[in-house]
Amino acid sequence: MSLLLFLITALFCCCCVGYHSLEVGDPCATDGYRSSCQPAENCDSLPQFIKSGRLQPEAVVNCGFTTRGEKICCPVEQAAVIPTSIPPITITTTTTTTENQHWLSIFSTDREYLARSVAQTIRPNRDSIVFPQSDNYSGASCHTPLYEGKCLPLSKCDSVGTLLRQRRLQDEDIQTCRGGTTEEIICCPTNLPLQPRSEWNNPVQLKTSTRVGLPLPQRTTTAPTTTALTDEQLLAVAQLLLPNYTHLAGLAYLNAAADGHVHRCTALVLMPQLLLSAAACGRPSHAIFGVADLLDADVEEDYLVEVTQVLLYRQDLALLRLQKPLLLGPESTAQVSVASFCSQFEVTRLQVSGQIVASAWALGNGSDCALYELPMRLLPQSACQELPNLGGVQDLPAKHICLTPRDPNALLASNSSSACAPCPAVVGSVLHLLRPNGSRCVMGVATPTGAKCSDEVMYFTTVLDSQLVEFVEHHKKSLVS
Repeated sequence: MSLLLFLITALFCCCCVGYHSLEVGDPCATDGYRSSCQPAENCDSLPQFIKSGRLQPEAVVNCGFTTRGEKICCPVEQAAVIPTSIPPITITTTTTTTENQHWLSIFSTDREYLARSVAQTIRPNRDSIVFPQSDNYSGASCHTPLYEGKCLPLSKCDSVGTLLRQRRLQDEDIQTCRGGTTEEIICCPTNLPLQPRSEWNNPVQLKTSTRVGLPLPQRTTTAPTTTALTDEQLLAVAQLLLPNYTHLAGLAYLNAAADGHVHRCTALVLMPQLLLSAAACGRPSHAIFGVADLLDADVEEDYLVEVTQVLLYRQDLALLRLQKPLLLGPESTAQVSVASFCSQFEVTRLQVSGQIVASAWALGNGSDCALYELPMRLLPQSACQELPNLGGVQDLPAKHICLTPRDPNALLASNSSSACAPCPAVVGSVLHLLRPNGSRCVMGVATPTGAKCSDEVMYFTTVLDSQLVEFVEHHKKSLVS
């Protein structure tokens, strides 16, 4: 036993060319002797071969590893051939002859049929063996739930560090292609733009430092600005935001005092003939699309569609039926599109670590205002418990999300005579999740609890509700009938 342990230890110290993970019992193509792949501790014949000089320790070939140790090509003793006398078989024909049948020799081969039928060539190496999932090698394309990319070593992926610093991806989002020998081969993002984003004080700490060598993001301590934007600045921002919100519509209401219309609510496009808004938005006369600042709305030039019916859902949301289906995409000058809703995976995975914004047209002092995007952050439900429910919303707080603006000073009115303010809880603002690729998906609509423009805490009603889907599908059928 001591000699066997000595030999096993010597094998680990020797540098020998080996096979790649043969199974136990597989024959090895060794020179000068027959062998089979066995765990080193189970090779009882090895000491005899080495003691007799038939095999040197450095010539023993490795054929893989088990969970407990090494596998080697264990020499197999040649079995002694026991002489047998096979009675001759006589075949009676016109002439009686005696011959030995060649197939009878298989009974004295000692498993010779396991030997290779071709001469041994070059020993295999890692580059000559095709492994499963070989398409995951460096440079191959790969896909993940959140992005597309190429399989690259971690040190050669330039985009992952930027995306993690910008908090657009987390460590768990980065998928592994394969292990690699010196470093991990990851699916390196290639389809995500790397432009910098504004630093929103996200309190969530990303767990990425140990994997990519990046310092954990530090929360900024600078106080938010208290200077309100001018109308010109608000208009410039609205024009940049408008291409991202072709699924939103401003709602217009008759204004007898001004002999025209005033816009004070926002809706989203569910389908070509149905819009979704907050129940408190009431009965609008029409919806307007593709206008960055509703102060510049023109009933002659802009895309308007009349609202013919309002259907309330639990005193919370409202379905707006249009007089005629919308012209979508390039068919209309406003480039109208149907809203994209967040999947359950995106909400579960990204609503905490991702960036959430409330979007709508602001509310002015007797004047129409521009489109805005207000960064929000999640709060525990207990933070909204004291909110009044003046609108009689049902199922509160179930199926609702409690949020607050990241910068409370963003609720201030603009520095102009119109005094436009976001008022996200009043104008039926739509809650969006910013996806890693820069697009936006809808999460909810501001809940009409009777909150004021200055309120910093508010509810949003989630649109991922099976009962809401049934309500919409029921009224969708009436459009066809």
